[in-house]
Amino acid sequence: MIKNLIFDIGGVLVDFRPAGVLKDMGVSEERARVILRESIASPLWHEMDRGAIPEEEIIAAMRGNVPEEMRADYDRFIEEGKPYLTIPFAYSAQWLKQFHDRGYGVYILSNYPVSYFEVHKAGFEFLKYTDGRVVSGYVKLLKPDPAIYRCLLEKYQLKAEECIFVDDLKANAEGACSVGIHGIQFLSYEDANEKIEQLLREENGEK
Repeated sequence: MIKNLIFDIGGVLVDFRPAGVLKDMGVSEERARVILRESIASPLWHEMDRGAIPEEEIIAAMRGNVPEEMRADYDRFIEEGKPYLTIPFAYSAQWLKQFHDRGYGVYILSNYPVSYFEVHKAGFEFLKYTDGRVVSGYVKLLKPDPAIYRCLLEKYQLKAEECIFVDDLKANAEGACSVGIHGIQFLSYEDANEKIEQLLREENGEK
């Protein structure tokens, strides 16, 4: 029987829009591509998500990979752009609310740097419909490492087979499956919602 629904944040509940931020700042497409390559798309960003290395060290390391003539734009992106990187999707709060109102446990499991989550969470209305969360930077674990899924299960005393997890990355959905959670790859709101409801019908006999 399914009792709990677990959601990723970026790409599922919010639009993660670093390219849009750089465009809004007036940075050229060519410069933006380089800055994104050396920051958000860099392996170093995963270490930001992991939280095991101080963020300022990682930010400095990424800056060192940016051509000198673009570093002023990089600095603006990192310092001024942070609050604008995410915009919740219009459906997010109501989606989680309706599951919450139906009596399901609703949880968050996300790869997210600590300082960014601290800035963004105030704008995440959907969080008030959740019963708990595990965010990578705080626990120093990353999806799809099985340990982070177990961290959530243990923290809230959940049974894997009673949970559905939704993530936009296939590897992360598969990571959930590896510990016994029902994993769904998010392709669109409509698709994910239908797959959740289908599982609820199959597992819980819901109509």
